[in-house]
Amino acid sequence: SLHDALPICAEKTKGIVEGWVKNLAKDVYPDDTQLLEAIDAGVCEIGIANTYYYGRLLEKKPNLNVGLFWPNQASKGVHVNVSGAGIVKHSKNEKLALAFLEWLTTPGAQGMFANLNFEYPANASVPADKIVTSWGTFKPNLINVSKAGELQESAIRLMDQVGYK
Repeated sequence: SLHDALPICAEKTKGIVEGWVKNLAKDVYPDDTQLLEAIDAGVCEIGIANTYYYGRLLEKKPNLNVGLFWPNQASKGVHVNVSGAGIVKHSKNEKLALAFLEWLTTPGAQGMFANLNFEYPANASVPADKIVTSWGTFKPNLINVSKAGELQESAIRLMDQVGYK
């Protein structure tokens, strides 16, 4: 069962994060843009960042000396962050909230996310920005986002244990 496998996964994950901490060139940067700028300046060689920060910086600095790498393409795929929205249980404006959520999925709204923020649109009928499409395609890791949320507190405790800040 998943519950029985968690201690094994936690130990393996702890070892991975300990390796990250040992290999840090500097303290963890407070935001992705600072990390990408440090890579560009040669302060460090690699980092993990959200691609939309990369797109924003690339737009400002077209000669940015940073490239993208999609890990795990021959196996489970690369991690993908998901933005989500919902309606709180005791909403006083449930119909308006639902209408807003439905609007967020429309081509117009998804186009704004894609073209103004360099995000991958959730609506498959909306094309990504040309900067984003220039990065090529990748295989995403299709995880159970609900399970990841359930494990977030444990993950934060693990990071604290190994000194990841």
